This record gives sequence, structure tokens and C-alpha cells, in this order.
Amino acid sequence: MIRFTMMPGEDGDCLLLEYGDGTFLRRILLDGGRSGTYPRIRPTLAGLDGLVDVLVVTHVDQDHILGVLALLNDPDRPVEFGDVWFNGFDHLLEFEGFGAQDGEKLTSALLEQKAPWNDAFGGLSVEVGREFAWFDDGSTVDVLSPDRGQLESLAPDWVKECAKHGLIPGRDPDEIPLVPGFEHFGGVNVEELAARPFRPDTSKTNLTSIGLLFEFEGKRIILTGDADDRRLVRSIRPRAEAEGGRLHVDVLKVAHHGSDHNLSKDLLDLIDCDRYLISTSGARHDHPNAIAVARILKHGGAKKEIVFNYRDRAAIWDVDSLKDRFGYTVTAPAPDAEDGFVSFEL
Repeated sequence: MIRFTMMPGEDGDCLLLEYGDGTFLRRILLDGGRSGTYPRIRPTLAGLDGLVDVLVVTHVDQDHILGVLALLNDPDRPVEFGDVWFNGFDHLLEFEGFGAQDGEKLTSALLEQKAPWNDAFGGLSVEVGREFAWFDDGSTVDVLSPDRGQLESLAPDWVKECAKHGLIPGRDPDEIPLVPGFEHFGGVNVEELAARPFRPDTSKTNLTSIGLLFEFEGKRIILTGDADDRRLVRSIRPRAEAEGGRLHVDVLKVAHHGSDHNLSKDLLDLIDCDRYLISTSGARHDHPNAIAVARILKHGGAKKEIVFNYRDRAAIWDVDSLKDRFGYTVTAPAPDAEDGFVSFEL
């Protein structure tokens, strides 16, 4: 059994992966969305028997980390963690001790609470090529991103942001920039949008996002956070070549909420994917970007499902003519269900 739940991370990610075989049940929580996410997901966490086996904080942008801070700062939080995977400042440069730059709130909370932190990695960074321990339960996990160079490139910006704000780095939660999105295109031309040149993400924080390939009982899930498309391509290519050119994937969590800078044709050409997940309310950056969705429609396979955890994001693409032409279905929260939550089993 594999059960996946997309939760209301607002414009960010908050995802719960549960798996087991009847004799055990494990849970992996990936990111915590915005600070307003935590009150909405607390009842779900309260139903998890008190334990999340692994909490993965993919990177330090506020739309992924603020909900985690709210969770850790809750004195009556309903869950504890078997391990926390998070690359703090010292993991960027592989320092051995904690210094003055560790005033950021998540680091402080983990240290003060003596929480397990990257224990699977011997306390070192979560990165490509690093050996780590995983559960002996028939499942496997591979780290697809980040790599050492991407981690080290963030260090100078981390220091500057610590000095300026006390929490690194991220956008002001109240700042909602105007970013052109699908609504501004008018009639959509999928072929034209999908053919636009790919320009990769240059955000140093996104480049350090933890990306994972999870496998259990013959099912594969790629979990990306806001990971760098080029790093994902480098990690996935040898796996695809070993399977004849394409890696079959049951689920791809589309990186960076469907930004066109984080999903290329090169990546889509390496996978044969059944289900694409787009986690965002679109509140701040109007994600998913129409170009990224067009690439999925054009290059994401002859038959696929696109899952949105917010109804208005799904409605934009729930168009019969497009669905018939490009071979996809749309899944979103039911009209009478709480927006932001979608669950399915594999």
C-alpha cells in the first residue's frame, strides 16, 4: 500500500507519503507549506499515531519551511519524528560544529529540542552520492538532488540573509508580486507554449532543494521540492538508459509548483509518468505556469493524470477539448471537500 496526500501548503508544498504491507506502516512528511498551513493539517497529523518516520525539509524558502516552524514550535504537537532531513548552513560547507550563523529558526528549534537531524546521513548533508541508511522494509530511496556544488553556492547568500532578516531566505509572506500566468494568455496554444525555450531556474535556494526517488512494491515516486531540472536530468538519465531510454514513474511531484523554469522537455523525455502532481494555490506567483503545463500535455506521455490540490488551479485546465486532444485527466478536491487536500493510493 502506498497512500499519498497533498495538503494545503498554500503556494508551497506540504505532502504526506504513507506506505506499508500490512505488517508495518511508515510515514514521510515533506515540507510544511506556509505558517497558515499548520492549523489546517494539525488534525491530519493528530491521526498518525504520534510518529512521522522522516520529516524532509527540502529547502529553506518560506513556502516550504514556515509550516514546519509552526509545527516544531507547537508545545502540544501531535507527532514526533524519527529523523529530520534538512540541509542547514553547516551542511552547505560541511563544517563540523555549529557557529554564529545558525541563528535561523529551524536550526535553533532542532538543536534546542535535540531532534534527530540527518541521522540517516551521519549528521552530514543530504546530497547526491552521499551514503545513508534507510529502512529495511522493501522500499528504497535515492537522492536525486542537490549536489555538493549547489549546496556550497548558497552559503554566501545564506549569511547575508541571516544578517538581514534572521530567517533565510524567502519572500515576505505578505508580498504578492504580479507574475503573468495562464489567465493572462487568453486562448491557450499548447504547441506554441510547449515549444518555448527552456530557461533554467537560477534561484540558489531552489538549487539546493532535496529531490528523492522513492520505490516500494514496484511503484516509483519522484519527489522534487523546487529542485533544479538540470540536476534531476543528470540523476535520472542513467536510470532511464538502464531501462531502455525511459524510466517508468508512477508519480512525479512537479518541481517548484509548475514553474516553467523547473520542468524541461529533456526531463519529460526521460520518464514515462502516469500521474503529475501540482501543489500550489497560485496565490503569490500564479503557478502553475502555462508553459510548464503545456510541456506536460505535449511531452508528458500519451495518457496521464494531472492532480491539483486546489480547485481553481485545476479548473483552468479542466477543458474537454484539451483533455481529449492531449490524453489527460484532471483530479482536484471535490466541490464538497476541503480545498487543498487530495489523497490517492497506488
